[in-house]
Order: sequence, then structure tokens, then C-alpha cells
Amino acid sequence: MTKLSPVTILFILSIVSVALISFCNAHGSKSVVKDVRKPLKHKKMVLTHLTFYWHESFVAPNASAVIIAGVNSTDSAIRAFGTTYAYDNPLTIEPIVPTTASEVVGRAQGYYTTYPGDNEIALGVIMNVALKEEMFVDSILTFEGRILSGTGFVREVPVIGGSGVFRYATGYYQSEMLSADPITRQNIVKFDVYVNMLSK
Repeated sequence: MTKLSPVTILFILSIVSVALISFCNAHGSKSVVKDVRKPLKHKKMVLTHLTFYWHESFVAPNASAVIIAGVNSTDSAIRAFGTTYAYDNPLTIEPIVPTTASEVVGRAQGYYTTYPGDNEIALGVIMNVALKEEMFVDSILTFEGRILSGTGFVREVPVIGGSGVFRYATGYYQSEMLSADPITRQNIVKFDVYVNMLSK
């Protein structure tokens, strides 16, 4: 079977799209299709490595993560199936709990849901990262995936997209719990992010 070249496929799609638009216009119908163009000519993609530390606290009045839903509403056990947390965790360059606003280089915001198994507890994670550094202002990097709860191993979650300078982004993060205090419930996690992004 002969394979069609990308140019041939694009040409066929363009003809079909124009025909559909003409058909809709001829019959007085409205269409969500407004334009058909060639794919954008992307600038060169560069692999960028970001490193930061997130600080999660469950202790009021300055909690950065809270239970928002579960089987028994917000009274759910912290590791019960379906318990869901929302978080807004400060990010720093050093693995030290920030004491001033100037030490915070960004925020990790999102939510995760617990899925306890026989020998492990998995978390379904959505995370949006907003960094203060000038080149990342008004840009969001978004991750979604599954990780295991606990310490002593590296977790990995894929990039699913972004906005601003992170448009068309792909990649992943690897994270590792550096400390988890069972009394204060303060967690510090190191993130190494590898993201393919458009060059300037």
C-alpha cells in the first residue's frame, strides 16, 4: 500500500475543508470552521531543565493543601479512596521553607485524588506551575498523571501542555520527597522538570 506524503495529505484535507465550508455557506448554515491553514512553522524546540522545591503544609491557619471532597465530604480519612485535595504550594530555589515573599519563585496549584490499593497508595495529579521569573511571567506549565504516595523513590508525571512561553510544551517532571514531618505535616518535594519549549 502506497503511503501518502504529508504534503499530499495536507492538500487533500485543505480541499475537503474548503468544500465543507462552501457547502455550509451555500446552504445558509453556520459553521464553527472559520479558516483552514497550513500548520504553524514552529521555532526551534529547546529542552529546558527547571529545578525547584515545593512546600506543602496541612496545618492551619497557613495550610497550602486542604481536603475538598471525599466519600464523607470533607470529613473523609486523609488516605481513603476518593479523598481529594486542592493545593496552592509555594516554590523555592532552595529546599528551605520560605519565610519571606522574596524567597517564593512561583506557585504549584492544582488537586490530587487518592486511590489506595493493597500495598500502595496512588494519587491522580493535576498540577499547574506559575513561575515569577521574567521569562515565564503570564505563562503556565501543566502536568497530569499518576504517582505513588510515599518517600524513597522518584515519581514521574508528563507535561500535557501550557500557555505563554509554554505553548506546545511537552516533557515531564521527576519529583522526590525530601522530607515529610508526620507531626507538623510539612512536606518538601524536589522537582526536576524537563520541558521542550519554543526558543525565542
